[in-house]
Amino acid sequence: MLLVSAIIAGSLIKSYPNIESDPVAFWTVLGSSLFVIALSVAMLFLLKLETKIDEQGIYYRFWPLKSKLINWRDIDKCFVRTYRPLHEYGGWGYRTNIFSNKGSAVNVKGNIGIQIVFKRGKQFLIGNQKKKDAKKVLETYTYKIKSYAG
Repeated sequence: MLLVSAIIAGSLIKSYPNIESDPVAFWTVLGSSLFVIALSVAMLFLLKLETKIDEQGIYYRFWPLKSKLINWRDIDKCFVRTYRPLHEYGGWGYRTNIFSNKGSAVNVKGNIGIQIVFKRGKQFLIGNQKKKDAKKVLETYTYKIKSYAG
């Protein structure tokens, strides 16, 4: 959002001095800017992170995009934890922290998530604000991770 706002502000500042000589250009930039802001805000409210856990593994998706599956056979450890979104991942959304070993995260709000540690050592966190439900379901499928351990 900051990047979009900076680009829009720069465009408006650049086109404002020419408002007298070319008002159509200014109003076009202003209209386009307002459209982009409205679209960005709408996307923030429409995007929804959905998580499903079953016999196959852990599914996650940003609605309306396609869901992705993390198979139990690829997971070394999986647990629910409290995290610091800004400090550990730089915020919310699809985030990758290249400066630490925290790995990637998908989250939309809050500070509770399902931490996944893959067998190859990488980590991935899925934001989930239903801590008790997530713990209960993960306990149900702990045997799936153990069955692929050997």
